[in-house]
Amino acid sequence: MKKISTLVAIILILATLLPFYFVRKHLIENERPKVETIAAYPKPEVAKIMFLGLNAFAADLLFARSQYYYGSHYVTDRTYPLLEQMVRVVLALNPSLEYAIPFGEAAISSMKTEDAIESANSLLRLGHELYPDDYYYVFNQGYNYFIYLNDMARAYPLMYEAVSMKSAPPKVIWLVNHIATMGGGYRLGYEYTKDRLEKTKDKNMRDQFEKELRHFSNLLALSEAAEEYYKRYGKSPDKELKELVKSKLIKEIPADVYGGEYYYDEDDRIVKTTTQGDRQYARKKAEEEEKAKKEAEEKATPKENSPKEEPKTDK
Repeated sequence: MKKISTLVAIILILATLLPFYFVRKHLIENERPKVETIAAYPKPEVAKIMFLGLNAFAADLLFARSQYYYGSHYVTDRTYPLLEQMVRVVLALNPSLEYAIPFGEAAISSMKTEDAIESANSLLRLGHELYPDDYYYVFNQGYNYFIYLNDMARAYPLMYEAVSMKSAPPKVIWLVNHIATMGGGYRLGYEYTKDRLEKTKDKNMRDQFEKELRHFSNLLALSEAAEEYYKRYGKSPDKELKELVKSKLIKEIPADVYGGEYYYDEDDRIVKTTTQGDRQYARKKAEEEEKAKKEAEEKATPKENSPKEEPKTDK
């Protein structure tokens, strides 16, 4: 009896999975009819009237439809032009379906274009309107600008606003400052950390912010000196920044407050630190020094003189 039950269960599972397999195969191999248009979905304010009090039920159906829409496009073209409108209608009908926002935002931002990021952030702004105390909706707007568009000017203020909210975990501020360092947003990091320091009364937090302020101050001063060096001499300083001291643009290379090492990144034309920049820098530097040492040794070793041919003599 137990074997029969197991067999029946396996048959039922296969019967359930096979249709999904063939639908996916069909979507991949055949061009979908282009019938999906934004006109097929009502405006959010109109949707509330259309369903005559069955808003919650309609929201569930439309959210299920948005998931199918995402899945069908994921296995074909991976573009989701209607998803923002779908999520907006769902939330207009039932604002308690909060998880629709991160679902739509994550799917849309995966397209990684500027228009897609603006669309994804539009949903996050809606989330902030509906749930104003949740830092997630503000923080992720900034994170999208940073991770997809590398736009620190728009990213950092949003992330800083988010970590200033009561719902934000205390440690998130260090993540934001780390992102500012990685993205080269030293001026923004310095100004916002300074503002945070002035508002903080907790001694431990003040100590941390003072340390972070020195961190940004050093990076900012060194990068500005490196830029001045480039303007003055028409070339980048050396990676170890010794030329900045020789040219008297700085008195000395300061110690990294986190115990790392400052170096000049010629690609980005700013000074970075091994603690929050290129973590492989120390290894690369050692390899370069070893290579230079070998080359110097090879040059210093005199080459063996090739044997001279004996002069020919007439017989």
